[in-house]
Amino acid sequence: MQMYQSTVRHPLSPEAPSVTDPVDEAMWNLFVAIGPYWKLTDDPEPYRLRFRTFMEDRINFNPIYRDYYEFAAKEINKLIAQYGKEKTYTSIFSGQYTGTPSEPPSWLDLIRLYVSGEFIGMRLAFGGFRNFGALNYCGYFGGANIQGEPVPYRTIEEAQK
Repeated sequence: MQMYQSTVRHPLSPEAPSVTDPVDEAMWNLFVAIGPYWKLTDDPEPYRLRFRTFMEDRINFNPIYRDYYEFAAKEINKLIAQYGKEKTYTSIFSGQYTGTPSEPPSWLDLIRLYVSGEFIGMRLAFGGFRNFGALNYCGYFGGANIQGEPVPYRTIEEAQK
């Protein structure tokens, strides 16, 4: 049984832009680095196909995402060469927007806004709920909050322990 159906493209239609293998690898490494930073314990490897599909969908929806991914890969690789992986990823995940309405965003702001921020949301949706104690884990949490029964999500009391 085939999980995904292939897309048929007319021979005269332009091919959708995609990312190169080095960019794909750099973006995957960024995605994987979200786990240790957010203290997620699940294995991200099963998400690899969905991750790649996510990037392709973003590019198909708005082709400038290809440029965002290429730019992010180039800048991240430069920072890793200079500061190492841990410091680089920490600076990307922990930073705040530095621009103002009168000045354009920095390159790091663009990476955070269009790349890492979206990857974080996706990564937490895939594995974060289970890590934070959701009972109905399949990428999402759910179920009723019934008195006397365990709650299907992480409560504030659990978070403060």
